Amino acid sequence: MSLPRVKEWHNVTREMFEQEIVPRYEPAILRGHVKDWPVTRQSLKSAESAARYVSQFDSGRPVLSWVGEPSIEGRFFYNRDLSGMNFQQVQAELRPTLNRILSLSGEERPPALYVGATSVADSLPGFAHENPSPLVDKAIIPNIWLGNQVTISAHFDTSDNIACVVAGRRKFTLFPPEQVSNLYVGPIDFTPAGQPISMVSVKEPDFERFPRFRQALAAAKVAELEPGDAIYIPSLWWHNVEATEDFNILINYWWEDSVPGVGSPFDALVHSTLTTSSLPPEKVAAWKSMFDHYVFEREQQSAEHIPPERRGPLGKMTPRVAAYVRNYLRGVLNR
Repeated sequence: MSLPRVKEWHNVTREMFEQEIVPRYEPAILRGHVKDWPVTRQSLKSAESAARYVSQFDSGRPVLSWVGEPSIEGRFFYNRDLSGMNFQQVQAELRPTLNRILSLSGEERPPALYVGATSVADSLPGFAHENPSPLVDKAIIPNIWLGNQVTISAHFDTSDNIACVVAGRRKFTLFPPEQVSNLYVGPIDFTPAGQPISMVSVKEPDFERFPRFRQALAAAKVAELEPGDAIYIPSLWWHNVEATEDFNILINYWWEDSVPGVGSPFDALVHSTLTTSSLPPEKVAAWKSMFDHYVFEREQQSAEHIPPERRGPLGKMTPRVAAYVRNYLRGVLNR
């Protein structure tokens, strides 16, 4: 099935990114965004050159690797009965891991090897200084992802994300947040890497078992990135990620625009399942009206009749108000 392409942008400045791209709340390909990074230029020479370049920054700290048998065909996932995962986690130093990935190149059915979301500041001090993105605040610490031909199932992030391909190629298949009901999401409390994932293989979907996935695909978009390209993924957009070459490196940045100290809406979602799961349907519907009024369809009029100094969480959320609400919740949850 041929999917529509994510919109491409070229020569993106920070002003363009913040004023034109982010407000659309849609994924965006930032074509050639990091083509001038030293690591990208090295990768265009060869995978070995890219590995040598990265290795020179190696702090020697162990990194967490995912290792899967050739039989998983690069798809990190659950085992058959969802009692565990189809891969193992191994601590190893970064330099030997890079060399191991290089050594697997060309094998017909290699094991799957993957290092994800590893802090560049901890593992590669100095790398970010030589390879900076002008689109994000300098205080945002990037992460490195590397591996061979692996697939990460469709999942969402609670933060906005810019992912930069610097070696190899990656294919992103993206689904808008409202497709969550058609993605057949697995457990929310037992996940491969912290976020719930779709149980459907994007590459080989089982429509008999997952019929609504056809609707998700009808709303999906695809982005294929080469070295030097980046993609902006707004928070809560589901994305399936395929690294399509024998050696792949990606650098990403996560950030949030919420008030510090307010926590994650995902935590609130999990808590809501606790408080509403045993209620009868009519009371769930009643609580839906309350949530709509105070959270999802919130307008100024919901609190305009209350003096500003007494609006609490219904007023402007500031660090002081956030601290007050957190203390309130601690008291409630400790009862």
